[in-house]
Amino acid sequence: TPEIRVTAQHVTVNFAADQTEFAWDSVLTRRDTLTLTAPTATEWRETWRADISPIWHAELAGIPVVHHQNEAGQWLPEWQPWPQESVTLNLSRPAGVPGQTLTIDHSQLEIAPGQRATDVTLSLTLRSSQGAQHTLTLPADAALQTLSINGTPQPIRQDGRHVTVPVVPGEQAITLKWRADSALVAHYVSPEFSLAAPSVNASINVRLPADRWILAVGGPPLGPAVLFWGVLLVIVLLAYGLGRSRITPLASWQWALLGIGLSQTTVVNALVVVGWLVALALRARLPVTVTKTQFNLVQIALAGLTLSALSMLFAAIQQGLLGTPNMQIAGNGSSALALNWFQDRTAEAYPVVWIWSVSLWVYRGLMLAWALWLAFALLGWLRWGWAAYARDGVWRSVSLFGTRAASATRATSGTATTDP
Repeated sequence: TPEIRVTAQHVTVNFAADQTEFAWDSVLTRRDTLTLTAPTATEWRETWRADISPIWHAELAGIPVVHHQNEAGQWLPEWQPWPQESVTLNLSRPAGVPGQTLTIDHSQLEIAPGQRATDVTLSLTLRSSQGAQHTLTLPADAALQTLSINGTPQPIRQDGRHVTVPVVPGEQAITLKWRADSALVAHYVSPEFSLAAPSVNASINVRLPADRWILAVGGPPLGPAVLFWGVLLVIVLLAYGLGRSRITPLASWQWALLGIGLSQTTVVNALVVVGWLVALALRARLPVTVTKTQFNLVQIALAGLTLSALSMLFAAIQQGLLGTPNMQIAGNGSSALALNWFQDRTAEAYPVVWIWSVSLWVYRGLMLAWALWLAFALLGWLRWGWAAYARDGVWRSVSLFGTRAASATRATSGTATTDP
């Protein structure tokens, strides 16, 4: 404090009229041992408080501490010495422990591939115990567009593939956006880059355009999966069994094609169509011993089932030609347009994902070919179905009133003949 007179290491204090307090600041030379001794004077009393930085280790000796913490709960030892009492502080700086000073707690990579370029957004949440500079390595064809730290844009440019960001002690959020020349192709692989440090909780989100038909995906274990291929295997096995059973005139390959097309609808719709064909085959084997009422009920049920099956086939064709493919993509909240991966621990190199996809027009072309095949095949199935439906007649008349009238006539004729 300026304008303070110091004589023989003593401060000369001048109190004005009605002045009750006087304060000053001074600096002590840093040393490993600091000893405080209370003066012999009784005109005043002293209170000592040691506000020690966390980077220092202090061993206290001398009179006991009166208070260890302040009102905020921070360590602030306090002494109230009597004359000639002393306190010794042995100060030392702890040696550093080997280990990393930077931790990446979370990272999220958002990829939006397009027809000509790919937009990528990388968000990092990191903690550091000291200030430094951290260098990230971008993909070879990446052009950095923006970089922000804690939501504030920073005028930082890339140097080749490298981007150096300042890191301050504490936690901070860093967001980078860049554009790559790589376009969306049949076999798309996410860009390869490095965070220059191990990280945890890495998320990868890929947003595909609506005109792509996803066939297969791959990446970290916790991610999406295309479940359609397992369903296709089940369809082929069931088609082989139905074809070998000879229940209907349909061959195994016809059952397989029919099942593949119906896989784009619901399971109920597929079961209705399959049940309709099996029911027609069983109708052809209906025994002649059934009653007229049972026969008519079977015919009514088959007629209703035929209308339902035809409507299901029409819905399947409409879904295939106008709708989107149902590849049953699931896993980690993924869908046909949003693929999400997660990895708990990663090395310096960021995880890579890959996607096999083709244009949606390929799917529509295949569904058009399936619809044409179904139209021609359905003509043959309907001829066979009508033959099975009309076997032993289409309808059997049942007249209760006509039977009673005939019985009454026969009874009257008999009475007239025998009555004299």
